[in-house]
Amino acid sequence: MTRSIGPRHPAAGWQLRRLLSVVLAVVLASTLPALIRSTPAAAAAGNLILNGTFDNGRTEPWWTRLAATSTTVSVGQLLVRTANTVGKPVWEDLVGHFEFGVTAAQPYRLQFDASADVSRNVRVSVSRVDTPFTSAVDQNVALTATMRRFTFDFVSPFGDPKAVLLFHFGGQAASTVRLDNISLTPLAVDAVNDPILYWNDVLLASYRSLAPAPTAAARDAAILHAAMHDAAVSVTGVGNPYRVRVPVSYPGTMEDVVAPSLHAAIDQAAFDVLVARYPQRRASLEAALGTAAARRPSGVNSAEATRGTAVGAAAAAANLQARANDGSGNGGQYQPDGDDGSWRPTDNTLAVTPDWGRVTPFALTSGRQFRPGLPAGAVDYRDLLGKQEYRNQVQEVRDYGGRTSSLRTADQTQLAHFWANDVDGTYKPPGQLFAHTQIVAKQRKLGILANARLFGLVGLALADAAIAAWDAKYLTSIDLWRPETAIGNGWQPLSQREDGTSFSPAFPAYISGHATFAGAWAAVMKGLFGTNDIAFDATTDDPFANGVIRHMTGFDQAARENALSRIYLGVHYRFDADAGLATGGSVGAYVYANRLRP
Repeated sequence: MTRSIGPRHPAAGWQLRRLLSVVLAVVLASTLPALIRSTPAAAAAGNLILNGTFDNGRTEPWWTRLAATSTTVSVGQLLVRTANTVGKPVWEDLVGHFEFGVTAAQPYRLQFDASADVSRNVRVSVSRVDTPFTSAVDQNVALTATMRRFTFDFVSPFGDPKAVLLFHFGGQAASTVRLDNISLTPLAVDAVNDPILYWNDVLLASYRSLAPAPTAAARDAAILHAAMHDAAVSVTGVGNPYRVRVPVSYPGTMEDVVAPSLHAAIDQAAFDVLVARYPQRRASLEAALGTAAARRPSGVNSAEATRGTAVGAAAAAANLQARANDGSGNGGQYQPDGDDGSWRPTDNTLAVTPDWGRVTPFALTSGRQFRPGLPAGAVDYRDLLGKQEYRNQVQEVRDYGGRTSSLRTADQTQLAHFWANDVDGTYKPPGQLFAHTQIVAKQRKLGILANARLFGLVGLALADAAIAAWDAKYLTSIDLWRPETAIGNGWQPLSQREDGTSFSPAFPAYISGHATFAGAWAAVMKGLFGTNDIAFDATTDDPFANGVIRHMTGFDQAARENALSRIYLGVHYRFDADAGLATGGSVGAYVYANRLRP
């Protein structure tokens, strides 16, 4: 049975859209009931294509555009006798299949067997039914007399409940083509080829190579993941952007109506941000971009990649420009207060990013939005040092955080090193939280859009957690000294560099940056997954906990361990940990509630 439809060229305007809508309704109304009656098992499990094997001897629901083109079933194959359309567009002669939909960012595999009585090219596409006739996959294949299997994987850049699979036979001399075993199947989430996870790994490699301050590292991650998120939102139209929704327009000819590649958009956004932030790693980043391009689904064509690259570049530019004057470049000179109880360097390292509390936040109204009270409720240094709570907390660190502590258990020692990641060559504290985000994302089998949002939220929350923590560290009336200074008398913290020298981070103790990061991370994870109770096996980069894996029963446990580890490491007091967790929790909850809404 052969059905024909009118022209589908976009330039035909409203008449085309009206005609196609009528034709679609007629085709569906006339063929689908027959299919239901005659082919109850027409589509294999997971296959969106009805009657792709032609074993029932029928052609429905396949239709043709030209009356001169006929379709019949012969020996279980669709036999297509095409008309002579030399000099006309390839879409002049079509064989197509409606009756299925596609989901944005869902991976699919298109497969079919094909041959022709003469060597010829055929274009195959999965497109929107109505204008703009955007293609999710658009490939040309060369047919010979030998039946061959063709496979194209692709990630749909759009969602549409009315998609169409088209074989374009126009533009060539008359021929006879055989088609068989046609299938379009959704694929399981592929974490290996997820561009969000890939570029997050590249970010962590940059941390290991360049050892940025935790504040700058968190800022870089937020820009990176916001840009990738905006690129994904721009291509698919799903979700709300952080900074920009890049306009995606479509030219007026069917040959050019290809959607931007989602992978290419994300890849370019990530590359541009990382090169801007880490220009000294350009060669490595160019190699990473080449690897990313090679990992794209096989169904991505050059036009789709080019359009995706343009979208990604625009998303990166918008997010970089938005942070151009955010105050992060203001180094500033820190002048210690000089009072007993005030921070001063524990070695020859100057104060790290003392003005970071003044950096423009990514989501918060200001760095002091969730500023905690002063430690132990003190009003100044003298008041603090006179409090029993302060003396008790100093004693706790002396007992449990010292290099030679006899009270600290083996598990507490492991916990201390596990969450540190302070020394150069590690992925630093923000990197560990991103690594754990990856573990959970892979465990939960999240797709590209879900990961774009998840990592975007984590990035924004960690960046604002750094601003909030540094506001409390430097911009209040108490810039608290480290336990190493408070205890004195040759006492050494467990925290050390690989050469064995003691190491206390070069900024005030209150509040703990690790704890603030951890609280913000846990709040985002609980908000997005709707529960705290997701168990996962956590990993570390710290050289003193090489190969250690700690089992977490939930996000709060991970955050609490992270915070307490600083006591056992000998670099923080308990109120640093508690206030950091509380402040970070507020930051994360605020970011989740107000940014990247679905």
